[in-house]
Amino acid sequence: MNWQSISPILRVGLLLGAVCYLALILWLLKKKKLTVRYSIIWLISAGVLLVFAVFPYVVLVLTDLLGMAVPVNVVFLLVIAFILLLLLSLSSIVSGFAEKIKRLAQENALLEERVRRLEAQLAAQDKQTENEKTS
Repeated sequence: MNWQSISPILRVGLLLGAVCYLALILWLLKKKKLTVRYSIIWLISAGVLLVFAVFPYVVLVLTDLLGMAVPVNVVFLLVIAFILLLLLSLSSIVSGFAEKIKRLAQENALLEERVRRLEAQLAAQDKQTENEKTS
């Protein structure tokens, strides 16, 4: 199979899909629904899709390099690798947030205990002041 056997309609569709995907990512960044820190993996995936759409020969070269029989297997392999990378990235982010939440809950509990003690001291001082006034 050579890259010229890919129909022009399919190539245009792939190119439009990749451009729309990239535009969606950039729109989400602009609207601040996606942070730059976490959008890098999405931008890389859009870039790879764009390269595959513009240069379909790259998929054929990767097929030969990886020793696969069909080019679609390379695409599936890359998609699975992307999904695993995304899952690893999201797991790392969730783990970091879980640690921060635990630390905040502990600090909150310490602050609540401190406020209770201060309120108890203040109540005791008010009572003592009241007793001194009545005596």
